Parts: sequence; C-alpha cells; structure tokens
Amino acid sequence: MTSERNRATPTPGRPALSETRRAATRREVAMVAAHLFAENGYTATTVDDIAAAAGMGLRTFYRYFPGKEDVVAPLLAIGAQAWADELAACPPAIPLREAIGRSYRTATATALAEEGIAESLLRPLLRAATELPALRATWLRVQQDCEAQLIPIIAARTGRSPDDLDVAIAAAMANTAVRLAVELWAEGAVPGSAADAVDSCLTRLAGQTLL
Repeated sequence: MTSERNRATPTPGRPALSETRRAATRREVAMVAAHLFAENGYTATTVDDIAAAAGMGLRTFYRYFPGKEDVVAPLLAIGAQAWADELAACPPAIPLREAIGRSYRTATATALAEEGIAESLLRPLLRAATELPALRATWLRVQQDCEAQLIPIIAARTGRSPDDLDVAIAAAMANTAVRLAVELWAEGAVPGSAADAVDSCLTRLAGQTLL
C-alpha cells in the first residue's frame, strides 16, 4: 500500500503528469489559433474555427481556455519563461544589462526553434496582441507575470533581497524596455530582429538621462 501511494504522489517541485499534458495541449491549441489568426485575422476567426482546427469540441476548448482572447497566452508566455530561465542561468560575472540582452536573444532563438514558430507568424501575432483591445489585456498580463519572474533572478544576481525596491524597479525597467522593443519590432518601426530591437532599447535605457 505504501509503495502504491508513493507512486501516485507527484514529486515535490515537479508538475503532475496531468498538468504537463494540459500545458502541452494548451500550447498546441494556441499554435493552431495563431496560424488561424495570421491567415484570417483575429476578428474573423471564431472559437468554433479554432476548436475544429484543433480537433476538439467546444466544451473541451472551454475547459482549457475561458475565451478566444486567452488562447494565445501560452505562446506569449513561452518567450517570457524562456527569457527568465536563460537569465537565471547566465554567468554571474556578466553585467546585468548585458546578461538581460544576451539571455533574451538566446531564449528567443531557442523558444522559436523548439516551438516551430517562424518570424512570419510571430510578427503578426505580436502585432495583434499589442493592438487589439481583447488581446492587449492578455499581453499585459503575460508581461506582468514576466516582471514578477525577473525580480528574484535580479535579486540573486545583485546579492539583494527580492523585497528591495531597487530590484523591483530594475525588473520593471528591464521588462518595460523589452516589451516596448518587441512592440516596436512587431509594428515594423525598427529594423532587424526582435532581439536586435531589445538590444537597442536596453542600450538606450542604460544611457537614460531624463530621470
């Protein structure tokens, strides 16, 4: 009895198999939706279209997502999580600003390759996420979550407490610089890749004299 109970208990710190499967399904449906949004536009794409393309019924769809505006959140969150992971793994000797830019570039390239997301799909998806009111709320929620992830990482790199106000400000400034860079890139307002735009904004942030 004890061995059976132990096998049924998830390992501490590791998501249960059902949670892993749920997250994988959410990413798969999000990818389907992203392609439909890119091809037909967000407004013209219905929940029925997404569910049908994903091979699931409407009731199943709503078990995974509250609504259409939430379906892209898993894709938007992938980049944020990958960035946080890369920044945490960046050697401590690298200055914070450089570490932020380097980790973002590595995380973006890795996440896009692993998820099979082409730039031709990423740009319109991000543009829709930043311009459409329904998706904008999801985009900003993901950004808020990302900022919260950065705080303990920056605290560890700088030897400060996560409750330190300077740490919170640094996380907010870094995340905002990256968000603005990505939004400008999605609009086509800056040349190069999204990572190039991030490097440019971080360089401007380092030399900011208005405050």
